Amino acid sequence: EGGRAGVAGAASGADSGSGGGTPAIERRFVRAFYDAAAPHFASTRHSPWPRVTSFLSALAGGSLVADVGCGNGKYSVAAPPGVLLVGCDACEGLIEIATERGALAVAGDAVRCPFASGRFDGALSIAVLHHLSTEERRRSAVAEVARVLRPGGAALLQAWARAQAPTSKRQFG
Repeated sequence: EGGRAGVAGAASGADSGSGGGTPAIERRFVRAFYDAAAPHFASTRHSPWPRVTSFLSALAGGSLVADVGCGNGKYSVAAPPGVLLVGCDACEGLIEIATERGALAVAGDAVRCPFASGRFDGALSIAVLHHLSTEERRRSAVAEVARVLRPGGAALLQAWARAQAPTSKRQFG
């Protein structure tokens, strides 16, 4: 499809899982953890979050979606028919697992996505922002999601928050 040409490769200097411009604290406490724990982590992440499923289901058939921080590719393999996800993640072990499961995924940093600008109808970044060590890097990751979207595209970003409603199952002590 002509409009889909050049989805990958024309990014702003993608930082693969090797570290590149990633701060040492993220290399040590985020990337090293996920590299070591990828198989176990992937085995515990199998059920798509309902809000993500609803977002993907609302997209038109033929939509192309960037999954920034795709992990084990669980949203790619659960996408509705006619919705194609292309993922990137900083953990090469998770990328291997995602591709083994049939996802389209490449190594890449959320702050410098390996995708061309304005090519995606939708974008996801689920449980990624809280892994970035500074507000500047979190803002850059949000800007990257916006950059890859075509005009009028839709995005869904979700992150863990320390503050939770009293009724939440997830409390942080």
